[in-house]
Amino acid sequence: MKTTFRWLLILSLGLALLGLLAGGALWQELMAQPGVSISINGEDLDIEGLHAMSGVGAVLGVLATGAVLCLVIPLVLLFSVGLPLLLTVLILGFVAVGLLSLGAMLFSPVIILGLLLWLVLRNKRPRSPRRANPPTPAHTR
Repeated sequence: MKTTFRWLLILSLGLALLGLLAGGALWQELMAQPGVSISINGEDLDIEGLHAMSGVGAVLGVLATGAVLCLVIPLVLLFSVGLPLLLTVLILGFVAVGLLSLGAMLFSPVIILGLLLWLVLRNKRPRSPRRANPPTPAHTR
């Protein structure tokens, strides 16, 4: 199972890298061709305005998105789900230990009497060792 997830991780990272390279190559090609026009829903996209400053903004946006995905979301899940579950389990554990100790204190005379009765009434004779193979009767005709 570990190898399956490892291969899926490697393939997904490779696919992301190929997508990044393809996007960069497409960006370079669009910047190199002055007569190319992209039209979305009848409106032309201004390719000439997308130069170095927009690239810096895009890189900063990608870095901010990566920080949110890698840092903020796991911390939010940890503190909003993991911490309340941990506190609930700890509280239930303390309650269980308290109830067990209270039960041990309340029933300790009964437990001691039961132990004394078992010690007095148990069979003290050692058991005879059992044979591995029971004796077989002789053949009579």
